[in-house]
Amino acid sequence: MSATAIILAAGEGTRMKSALPKVAHRILGVPMVSHVVDAARTAGITRVVVVTGHGAETVEALLADAGVGFARQEQRLGTGHAVMCALESTGALEGPVVVLAGDVPLIRPETLRSLVDAQVSSGAACVVLSAIFPDPTGYGRIVRDEAGAVQAIVEHRDLAPGQEAIAEGNVGIYCFDGAALSAHLHRLEASNAQSEYYLTDLVALFVAEGLRVEAVVADDVDESHGVNSRVQLAEVGRLLQRRINERHMLAGVTMTDPALVWVGPHVTVGRDTVLEPMTFLLGESCVGSDCRIGPDARVTDSCVGDGCVIDASVVAGSSLGDGATVGPLACVTGARIEAGSVVGTGAVTCEGESDPRYGDPAGDE
Repeated sequence: MSATAIILAAGEGTRMKSALPKVAHRILGVPMVSHVVDAARTAGITRVVVVTGHGAETVEALLADAGVGFARQEQRLGTGHAVMCALESTGALEGPVVVLAGDVPLIRPETLRSLVDAQVSSGAACVVLSAIFPDPTGYGRIVRDEAGAVQAIVEHRDLAPGQEAIAEGNVGIYCFDGAALSAHLHRLEASNAQSEYYLTDLVALFVAEGLRVEAVVADDVDESHGVNSRVQLAEVGRLLQRRINERHMLAGVTMTDPALVWVGPHVTVGRDTVLEPMTFLLGESCVGSDCRIGPDARVTDSCVGDGCVIDASVVAGSSLGDGATVGPLACVTGARIEAGSVVGTGAVTCEGESDPRYGDPAGDE
């Protein structure tokens, strides 16, 4: 897909009460902003630019190997200003330009593809991603005319009487025609309650000039959830945990209690593997088929072969050959475990006989 993504990741996130920039907080072991970068890449977007500001060095270090470009927003003067900073780095853009928020990590690649497809097929100056909220408090509202055409996006703090009742809210994700964005962005004014340049004001500018603006309603309102506090961070983590676990179960993985299994977004798990409660599979781990992992197991950045057992143990930066057993109560770090090997107290057979590879468990006489 010949498109550009601009990811806004400059905010401090004061409600997080943290020394870390908000988008650096991790969900299932992955920085929040990385989830957004991954969604853009998986959607097929070829160029990604991340706008950083508060804690810029920290955020940029997290994405050093992600193949993205960076633009700095030294003064945080709103979303429109952030995109201005991006265009100072990239120059005028052509083709679809997707603008995403670095603190909205549940956005799905298929939604981004549909947004770009809608912009390309319609030729609209802007396609807005919206959602129908049970309670839209805090969200900017999509204002339509009697025919249903998008007329404006009004921020919550700037709503006129009666507009509070609008249920369709702005998710904060857009696909612009690059030429229209580049030509009109400088016309934004900071004439609002926060004295900021709102990217949403471009909608009214486009409409006033007779340019087409459309809105695509998200299929899943969960995609719209932003993170502004530790409470919201935990809620988004729970939603992502459920989404990932359901995908693995539908592919043939058994979870005896999915609410007590955590699998990172980059982890692969083979068919007929059983994941017991309190199991964590994180990082770039790969688990083969017909394994039993847990209970109380943590596997990070490791490759586990077929038919392995990991019982109440930690495996990190390691590889396990087919049929290997680890645990219970073992810690394997940076090791290569051969096929069929037994590590930990599992080296003692049920009859109390020792495994000759590990010596007499009773000790030397």
